[in-house]
Amino acid sequence: MSLKKNPNRKPRKVQTIAGLVEKAAVDLQKLVRLKASNNRGFSRCVSCSKWVHYKNCDAGHYFSRRHLRLKLYEENIHVQCKGCNMRMGCPTVHDEYRTYMYDMYGVRRVKAMKRLTKWSKPKFNMEQVKQFRKQIRDQIKIQLKRLGE
Repeated sequence: MSLKKNPNRKPRKVQTIAGLVEKAAVDLQKLVRLKASNNRGFSRCVSCSKWVHYKNCDAGHYFSRRHLRLKLYEENIHVQCKGCNMRMGCPTVHDEYRTYMYDMYGVRRVKAMKRLTKWSKPKFNMEQVKQFRKQIRDQIKIQLKRLGE
């Protein structure tokens, strides 16, 4: 038996840390939506209090995802309906989210998170991100089981 290369096979893409961080962020957003949902899969938007199913809502970031230090920070991510998440630049939507954050974590904690946005970009380690993603995916399985899916 010889091990010849298949000429029709596409070359495997090299996995980058940035790509892995993005996949971990998507998984974390799903986990946040699942954890916030009740046993029927519904949760309230933090901005407008509308009930939405976890499959039909977004995981909105209080501080933008462009701040890499807070991209994988669960306390920065909460359930938002798609409409509110698209209008985060709107003062009323952002004010409601801020009120939620202050009530949930306190003013000092939110201001500490804001200071983190000023820090330099973190250096992610490939193995740490892989382990973090594995932990998130295990938690997602638990939450899906809780919902009967």
